[in-house]
This record gives sequence, structure tokens and C-alpha cells, in this order.
Amino acid sequence: MPDADVLAVSGEPDEVRQLLAMLRREPDLRSAGLALAETEPAPGELGALADTLTAIVTNEALLTAVASTIGVWLHARLRPTRIKVRKGDVEIEVVTGKAKRAEDYTREILDRFAEPDEE
Repeated sequence: MPDADVLAVSGEPDEVRQLLAMLRREPDLRSAGLALAETEPAPGELGALADTLTAIVTNEALLTAVASTIGVWLHARLRPTRIKVRKGDVEIEVVTGKAKRAEDYTREILDRFAEPDEE
């Protein structure tokens, strides 16, 4: 199996589930191993929350396909949405804004992951 990166997207649990459903409808993403990652409940909470989804990206084409789908999903949001996308040690926070196109969100994600790690 080629080297793979885990791409993690976190946000509000309902929104993460909606994004996961959209990602799962994309035939190009069937090999991405899409899944929900549950976090342990805090003291006093009744159950675990699934506020993060993960995708296994094995190549740039798969990363681009996942980022493009996230961009389309963000563009379609009717209310302000904030998500965090992590790949390795790089994390980006994406916030929906007025008049931003799907391509702008996609480019924002891909450009940040293309930057060399700053240490």
C-alpha cells in the first residue's frame, strides 16, 4: 500500500455527519476509508460525540477530490460554518464567508497543505 496520510475534518457533530454523507456519495472517494471518529464524553456527558471525520488519502488526486468536495459543501452552507481540516501536523481552520466560491475553499485547503512545514 502506498504511503497514506489521514485527513481529519472536525466541526459541529451534525455538520460533520452531513459532510460525511456528501463525501460518501462521491464515487471517486470510495477508496478514501471515510469514517467518523468519536471523542470520549466529558465528565457529566451521556455519550461520545462524533465531531471528526477521517479520510485516508494515498495520493494527490485523492486529496484534491476530498478538498474539492469539502469546498462544494462549504459553499452550499446556508449558515456560517467553521471547520478544522488537519493533515499530519498541518491544521487549517476554514470559515464560510460571503461570496466565496467552492473553488476558493478548495484552493485555501490545498494551498495550506502544499506549504512546507514551518518549524
